Amino acid sequence: MSLLQAYLKNPSTRRVLSLKPGEKGFSLIELVVVIAVLAVLTAIALPNFLGVSDDAAARAAQQAVVTAFKECQVFKARGQNTTTSEMQPPSINDFVIGTQDPTSGTWATAQTYAAAGQAVAGAAELQCFTSGGALKPVYAAPTEPEKFPIFRVTTAGIRECESGLNSAGVNDSTYNIGCSGASGVAGDWK
Repeated sequence: MSLLQAYLKNPSTRRVLSLKPGEKGFSLIELVVVIAVLAVLTAIALPNFLGVSDDAAARAAQQAVVTAFKECQVFKARGQNTTTSEMQPPSINDFVIGTQDPTSGTWATAQTYAAAGQAVAGAAELQCFTSGGALKPVYAAPTEPEKFPIFRVTTAGIRECESGLNSAGVNDSTYNIGCSGASGVAGDWK
């Protein structure tokens, strides 16, 4: 007896083969209802899931700014408040970590220090202090200003954020992921 004949003579195989079409399974109406329910759930849930990665990037930038500011404070506490005291900024997706010159208001990343010919070890570190030894504010600037706000920690340790710019270059509360202040106004973080 061949293997196929033995399989076909098996009682459980005979039972399955003797069923008439439509006796088991789902009807077309049941399948359509299930697909419709899944479509509605997807339409409701999808927008919430799309914002999760943006929110995570904003939260990571907030934490990176606080960490960088604390590193600068450690330099200051150790008496290393010179322009040669440098920190290694964290690498964050969608953001650039830098310091701000309190007198001119210009922001500098490691790349701008290197371009200006200032001493920066490996062109990947930031200077925490001005030439007078004053602490500089630390900021996280988004690579896409229309998508994210700017996060900064002032020299007094105050956490601020400013809403991003929309495609027309206008501050808009739609783009204030992580800001609790009004649109275009520096406010605290959520």
